[in-house]
Amino acid sequence: MKHTHLYWTETERSTVLDGKIFTIERVIHEAADGRTEPFTLVNSPNWANVIAVVKDEQSRDCFLMARQYRHGGASLALEFPGGMVDKGETAHEAAARELREEAGYGAKELRFLGATNPNPAFMTNTVSTFFAVEPYRLHAAADRELDENEIIDLELVPVDEVLNNPPQEFVGHGIMLIAMYWYHQAGRPR
Repeated sequence: MKHTHLYWTETERSTVLDGKIFTIERVIHEAADGRTEPFTLVNSPNWANVIAVVKDEQSRDCFLMARQYRHGGASLALEFPGGMVDKGETAHEAAARELREEAGYGAKELRFLGATNPNPAFMTNTVSTFFAVEPYRLHAAADRELDENEIIDLELVPVDEVLNNPPQEFVGHGIMLIAMYWYHQAGRPR
């Protein structure tokens, strides 16, 4: 195996904080040269998001997006529908659920585009991005199944606008930029 001198081995782990959606863990790692050091990890469930392209009233291709307040950034974010993968659920199932709950849409198929760790320096989870093939409305936006503290405006944002002049509420969210990367890698499906 190449680069074996770069690997660290876990020797101890303990939970420092058990939060609502993640835990903070302290791990002791030992380097190949024998030194040991404590590190802090954010252990979060995996996440999934889904890119859906639908036509607006002017027949433009638009991304189906959710605008909501994000507490960490103390700002509004413009996002593809998505959220945490619940226990016992696959990322694919979570993407379908989030598309239904946040947007009131389903899809003929959800095509996996890619997955990555949001920040491998200290996070332990993965975010997966899916593309909604032939999305369709399940019910009116007023009948969405939002989580208890979700306050979301559902918006159709022209694909060309997001690709050519993306709003700050979109580019300020790293997970959305990752999703856009996977969308580009897939050849910008429609």
